[in-house]
Amino acid sequence: MGKYIEQLDEQIQAIDKKNYYRGQYQSYMTGPEWRNVEMAQEYAAFLREGKSMFQFPYFRQVAGLWRVFYHSYKAARKYDSPWSILFSEYMLMDLFVCFFTTVELIPKALLSMVLNFFLGTVNRTEMQQHLAEHYQQYAQNLETIPFYDHQYKEIRENLENKYRECREKTWGDWFSWKVVATELWMRRWISKPLSYWFHQDANLVPATTEVLVKFKDDESSDQRQAKKTFRAKITQIQAQTPAVSITGEDVYVKENQNKSYLSVYARLTVPRYASFQTVVHELAEKDIHLRKIAGHDKVQVKCIIDAPDENNYLLRRSELEALKKGTSLLYTYGDNIHPWRKFCLFDVDVHNLDKSLGRFTKHDQEEVSVQFIHNF
Repeated sequence: MGKYIEQLDEQIQAIDKKNYYRGQYQSYMTGPEWRNVEMAQEYAAFLREGKSMFQFPYFRQVAGLWRVFYHSYKAARKYDSPWSILFSEYMLMDLFVCFFTTVELIPKALLSMVLNFFLGTVNRTEMQQHLAEHYQQYAQNLETIPFYDHQYKEIRENLENKYRECREKTWGDWFSWKVVATELWMRRWISKPLSYWFHQDANLVPATTEVLVKFKDDESSDQRQAKKTFRAKITQIQAQTPAVSITGEDVYVKENQNKSYLSVYARLTVPRYASFQTVVHELAEKDIHLRKIAGHDKVQVKCIIDAPDENNYLLRRSELEALKKGTSLLYTYGDNIHPWRKFCLFDVDVHNLDKSLGRFTKHDQEEVSVQFIHNF
């Protein structure tokens, strides 16, 4: 990383570290939370296909979640001490997510072992589709709303009304509804103290991240004009993504001796979650490239390989592992349902992020996709 950007990073941290900087471990310790989202999506898809709730691989899902927890901690340890991670709010949240999910799924698994002898493997009913829609909406909401802020009472009442309105019900529907109703009741009461704690001012985390970016202006030798050009590009991006803004209106210009361009640097506020990937592409299209995210040079990126068979999976994985330019594979895991659908977590250099996103999918966009950038 260039000397100028390092000096700028240090300057910002000295002035406004609270808003700008976040622990490096945060990029890696979000793994279990997002695995929880994926599990809800997989559950919804399983039910939508008409398969009985009591055929779902609960034990394997729980074991897989704890493996993600272990690998997330192991990845975070590359950059932070055990104490800074263990006593962080992210460790607390991960432990709660893993523990609560285990408590939620293990009883389902045990009940399934008994009911499998009496219920069919298929349950293509109206109520089954209502449950699939519920879990799909739950997964979608989890992407932006913490699980402790969901309206579980209203959700339960809505599902109860749908159950009563179904004209034809199976024993599978009855058992499924009782299980889901109990689950929602538990979530409601467990979430109350967590919602109170995480909504304290000291524990609130904004849905944005601050980044340092660089833009090369090779059409102007005037600093004022270079700043104007940069601001115009950001304004164009704001038309598509209003959450992007120049933090504190700070724009810096560096003159490069014996070079025909000016380097423009700025501190931007950008959205977190899924929108961040869109912002990275929008910035790159304007020749604006990331140099730091929340004060760091590394970020975790998740890709999905969805291959039709083992040979294709091994080919796609080897192609991803061969991407040595600023990327390294951290770990992989599956969904325990589709044998050749795998999630691959990479450690990626921030200054190569936009290029790395393109490299991940250049071989076969149907079988490989970038799912998420864990941007603190």
